[in-house]
Amino acid sequence: MVLKTKNASVTSSPAQARRLIDLGACVDFLDRAGQLRRVKTEVDGRFELAGIAKRLEGGKPVLFERVKGSEYPVVTGLLWNRDIVGQLFGLPKDEVPFAIARAIAGWQKNPAALAGRLLKRAPANEVVESGVNLAGLPIPVHAIKDGGRYLDAALVVARNPLTGAPNVSIHRMMVTRKNRLTFLIDPGRHLGEYVEIMEKRNEPLPVTINVGVGLAPWITAALPRLGDFKNVVAHHLAGRAIDFVEARTVDVPAYADAQFVIEAEIVPGLRETEAPFAEVTGYYGERDQRWVMKVKAITRRAQPMFHTVLSGMEVWNAVGFTAEAAIFHAVKREVPELVAVYLPHGGCGFYEAVVQVRNTRADVGRDAIRATFKAFRPLQRVVVVDTDVG
Repeated sequence: MVLKTKNASVTSSPAQARRLIDLGACVDFLDRAGQLRRVKTEVDGRFELAGIAKRLEGGKPVLFERVKGSEYPVVTGLLWNRDIVGQLFGLPKDEVPFAIARAIAGWQKNPAALAGRLLKRAPANEVVESGVNLAGLPIPVHAIKDGGRYLDAALVVARNPLTGAPNVSIHRMMVTRKNRLTFLIDPGRHLGEYVEIMEKRNEPLPVTINVGVGLAPWITAALPRLGDFKNVVAHHLAGRAIDFVEARTVDVPAYADAQFVIEAEIVPGLRETEAPFAEVTGYYGERDQRWVMKVKAITRRAQPMFHTVLSGMEVWNAVGFTAEAAIFHAVKREVPELVAVYLPHGGCGFYEAVVQVRNTRADVGRDAIRATFKAFRPLQRVVVVDTDVG
């Protein structure tokens, strides 16, 4: 699948916008369309759930209705299959990345066009858990050598300590106690900058951890180089504003339509052991001393579902969609001959890009390579082809 110069955009009906914002509406749509596989037999969240999901990878998303030790179902595989993702967006599968690119362009053209509300009550806080106990959530252990139970599909919202603007990002978070998580911050992430500022003040950084959000905010959270504007791009991608809700114990917004919200603080100066973790490359991330979150409260919907992501095809597509969009948008400005961008699964959606150009001048290939590497830093290899290659 490639991103080509088609006039694709998401013009959302209310129902379509809803399924891009609300995970429950997304799963209901898939179920009605015959594109959801249900596992009704009880499964163990320790290895068994991930093992079954791995056997089904690439097909329909899977809803595990009964998970041992929890009352909540678990969904995975929403981005396994690009055809199904296209149905969710109401677009041909090849045009989904271009719709993301147009959402970025829409934000740049008119950043104030869409703005979500900040609510006091919302589905995400219909129920306030009495006490704080992460053991009640069906947080799985995916791989044999994983260091523990991992939140790997949640969106972390934190405020920029200097401006107060909310920023959203995705991080792997390992449960260590009933009210404690250790987590990874990759180099260059905004959250790392915020933690550094707050640690110099010897103050905790408040966050909300949003589990089970819609595809629009989840996909745009992975977009590189957008800083505090990812939420605005998500508005444009969904075709309507995405609402937030006030947290109960921290001064940070949460997604109004999240399935679960975990309110927490990043403890200044404290590091604890995190990992190993089975990464998208097929190797384990190494154990090290990393940042710590202390959970203060958990809220949820009345009938929530948990969302997890298996390292593999879903991550390749998630990063591939967003990276193809970001690369296309950036390279097109410098190389007007650009026709298409594709991040193949052999590069895990991160490390290899194939770009197609119209070979109308001498140095177009060289310019495309340079612009592509500049647009997406994780890339290790860029291949340029002309329009003879389909």
